[in-house]
Amino acid sequence: MKGESAVRSEGATPQVVVLMSTYQGERYVRQQLESILAQLPQAGRIIVRDDGSHDRTADEVAAVEDHRVTLHRGSNLGFGPSFLTLLMLVPPHTDMVMFSDQDDVWLPGKIERAWLHLRNLRDRAALYASAQMLADADLRPLHPTPPWPRPPTLANALMENIVTGCTAAINRPAIDLLQQAGVPAGVHFHDWWMYLVLSAFGTVVYDDKPTLLYRQHSGNVIGHGAGWIGRQLRMASFLLRHDWIGILLGQVQALLRCYEESLPTSTRDVVLAQFGIENRGVTPRWRVIFSIRRSRQKVVHELPLRLLLTLHKLGVRRQSGRTL
Repeated sequence: MKGESAVRSEGATPQVVVLMSTYQGERYVRQQLESILAQLPQAGRIIVRDDGSHDRTADEVAAVEDHRVTLHRGSNLGFGPSFLTLLMLVPPHTDMVMFSDQDDVWLPGKIERAWLHLRNLRDRAALYASAQMLADADLRPLHPTPPWPRPPTLANALMENIVTGCTAAINRPAIDLLQQAGVPAGVHFHDWWMYLVLSAFGTVVYDDKPTLLYRQHSGNVIGHGAGWIGRQLRMASFLLRHDWIGILLGQVQALLRCYEESLPTSTRDVVLAQFGIENRGVTPRWRVIFSIRRSRQKVVHELPLRLLLTLHKLGVRRQSGRTL
């Protein structure tokens, strides 16, 4: 691993912007900001958007006396649209955008490591993501997240997200590409959206070295839980409260709608091989449900997906009302 001085000797220090969406995070947000500021270049910026918190989260951010931190107080949009709203605020001179949760702690060298992976891809839209070191609420390390079993692909991005947003970084071409779409209707997860768009147009790079302490606590939206059972229970709870297939289809619709003029023919062929357009809506094809090829990273995750897709095809689903 090269040091910061080596990075500078091979080119100018990148202009870095870190985006953080906060909500009810007063307990941990100051510690996270301090971990980022400790490695952020003096010309770097942290843009925070508070997503309508009712506690002292925004006040905690405002109390940080550092010129690199900018706070925007907003109404509640949900974390995905909130992050995409932040992305629209990134200035044109930015070389790299990084995404941060409010309750983790960045390990030293996180910014440098992301740039080492992205700096040679300046002419190609690229997304970087890394492993995490799971930690309990008091930041006692538990274990690192395992590497992806399979490489990132467009076929995989259409069916699941393997990019953890708090580890993500994107380069300038990727910033431009995502800003082109704005904050699309039907997109609930900013990290899954980035994985899908960058799989369609560019490059996705994975780093198997943990770059942050990923704090697990009762307030995590999904999280990994303290072990496999905890994550499965949290995922089951999330699926019961949300229309997962509706979210998946809404995102595919957004891809076709936002990039219909520039989508490569090969990419469009992959999408339309898995999804059909009916009544200006997107629906999964039976060939995907019965395919012997796995779309998701693990078999244990493929089977619930096939079941949900089957129920959707049979009409046992919530009405989303989305249109292209």
